[in-house]
Amino acid sequence: MDDRPFSLQLQSARRQGPQSISEFIRRVNAEPGGFRALNAADLRRQVDAQANGDQADQNDQDVDMTADASDSGVDDADPQDIAAAREGLLRAIFQTHQTSMFALDFVSLLLSKENPAQAVTTFSPGLRDMVGIGTLGATMLDAPTSLARSRVPDNRMVAIGKRLMDLNKAADVALAASKRLNKEIDFETKYWSEVLGVGETGWQTFRLPNEPQTLAVQFGFSNTSPAFRNSGIASLRRAKDGSVNLEHGDMSRGSKRLQVRIVENGNVLGASTLPKPLPADAPLQDRVKEARDTVFSQELWHEINREARIELDNIVRISGSAVAYDLNNMRSISLHLVTPGSEDAITTEQPSILDDIADEVCALISLLLMSAHRDNAVRRSEPTTAKSALPPYFLLRPMIAYATYHNTIQQCAQSLEDVASVLRSAGLPSTVVMKEPVLPTSLPSSRTAHSNAMANLFIHPPPVEFDLTITPTSRLRVLLKPAARLPGAAYSVTFLPPLESNTPQPVPHISYVPPGATNPLVVLCPPVADDYATLDDLIAYLCGAVPIAVTAAFADLARMFPLAGAPMQMMPPAGNKDGEPDDSTNNPWAVAADLCSIVDRDTGGEYGARFDLVRNAVTGKLELVLTGDFLEEEGAWDVNEREREHDSEDEDEEMMDDGGDRGHKVADGQKEKKKVHRVWKWPGEQDDDVVMAVSYVLGRGPSSA
Repeated sequence: MDDRPFSLQLQSARRQGPQSISEFIRRVNAEPGGFRALNAADLRRQVDAQANGDQADQNDQDVDMTADASDSGVDDADPQDIAAAREGLLRAIFQTHQTSMFALDFVSLLLSKENPAQAVTTFSPGLRDMVGIGTLGATMLDAPTSLARSRVPDNRMVAIGKRLMDLNKAADVALAASKRLNKEIDFETKYWSEVLGVGETGWQTFRLPNEPQTLAVQFGFSNTSPAFRNSGIASLRRAKDGSVNLEHGDMSRGSKRLQVRIVENGNVLGASTLPKPLPADAPLQDRVKEARDTVFSQELWHEINREARIELDNIVRISGSAVAYDLNNMRSISLHLVTPGSEDAITTEQPSILDDIADEVCALISLLLMSAHRDNAVRRSEPTTAKSALPPYFLLRPMIAYATYHNTIQQCAQSLEDVASVLRSAGLPSTVVMKEPVLPTSLPSSRTAHSNAMANLFIHPPPVEFDLTITPTSRLRVLLKPAARLPGAAYSVTFLPPLESNTPQPVPHISYVPPGATNPLVVLCPPVADDYATLDDLIAYLCGAVPIAVTAAFADLARMFPLAGAPMQMMPPAGNKDGEPDDSTNNPWAVAADLCSIVDRDTGGEYGARFDLVRNAVTGKLELVLTGDFLEEEGAWDVNEREREHDSEDEDEEMMDDGGDRGHKVADGQKEKKKVHRVWKWPGEQDDDVVMAVSYVLGRGPSSA
């Protein structure tokens, strides 16, 4: 052991247990099996083994230093490990030496203040060159010096001045804060007064869900379409001057309005009125209303375009900035979304009735959109599981149907008046009476009921009645009602009872209505079961019904009177005891199978009068045509015809002798009668009315020869 060099060996660190629960868990998880492999018995054995192992280590602390290394059973250490251990030991020794030297220098410098001669011997050379002797001491000043006492008043004045300066500065800051606070109070008062004014007007104000510190106002419609459901909300932010900034995305491009224009040959004859642009300092209530109207106009324009593209693409014309509908070949109605006060907004120089019509159309379209909103509310309240997209609103369709229906009423009235005027020109007492239903003068007190009633009246216009009197016994009523299809109307025909005769006794005229008379058209010419779809179908029915009605009237007259001469020469026949006409005269006239002719029964219908209501191929106007076949003395007709050639170009005449066998030979001293074919037309240039013409024809039949 004496010949072995002495070496220092580092003491091994004491093994420590886990310092925390997390470290304990990591250690357990690192063991094979983790927590699942733990059990009470194994833990108890490990604790006992550790206890026995520590005791054995304590017994083996005395190591035989003289024993040979080969006998200990320990392998020789690696030279590299030995060198690394030596280097670590040397570094630890050097660090300890440096720490000790620093502590010595500190104590020496501290003592150099009290005993410099002794302390300087322990100074290190570096400390002596860097720091002087006595620079560090631990003695406390026990009393102020005279210089310090002389500076006390100055220091006190400086402190007082500093306090005064701070107080003045604090006062200035407080005054500035007071002014700023007063301004803030004024701004807040102005802001909240405008916000409260909006709430008192009826608009709903609330906090934005994503910005609780910001107020907002809701001015939209709750039952609007999904595309515009979030457009009716605008935030109310305070401006620098305390006013309220109404922040709405759609208002950044300016206010919008729907304008209706009536255009004829490219010229604007009438336009709906637009509001004046709001000034920048307008009240908040007016700005909220302006935003509401803008959102409503934009939704209205969106729905108009959607309906025009989906439902009415073959009826209306769509361009980039207008939707137009042609009323006729020259006039049309166009709709535009414009900004009031801009160049695209048109204002007529002088107001006219067309401006009022354009305003009415614009207001009615707005009412239809509000009615659609109410329909959405009703639809949402109904329990249903089907969720589908909303169909296009009916906005243009009612307007087009109403305009078409109005034109149809005028056309129907004009057509029936044309029929009546033709009959009046022939001397028949024909009239047309138009009856429109009386609209209610008072509506319910509810505001919603007002708009609903007006919208329903616009969507479903009332029917119109036309009472047409062909003859006093043949009367009918035409009911014109709007049809569900677009555009169009339906015509239904019903019959009216005969008029009551004001004549005290029978006279030979068409206007006489015998007692107990009935309308002959009910049996002879009933209308179709369904309604007539077009006005042409109705006129076609009238062209067939009018000749039948006139024929029936003259047939009654022929049965009552023999018509043996001109009307002024006729005398009423002898009646029976009941006052009815006596058929003992054996009247030869009867109505033919076509119901439009009065023919002679004895000749098989060769002579008589036929009625037709036709349209002139040249002028396109209706004409009542009477075609007569009768007998006339030879020469008399020629004279009469020469007198009539200068009055009418539409009369058609024909002299027939039927090979000399079909003329009527009369007694000696009388001229032979020839068959004559003549045509009367009304309106025309002849002076005869239909009563005189029929009397002339029937009074010259073969039975009267």
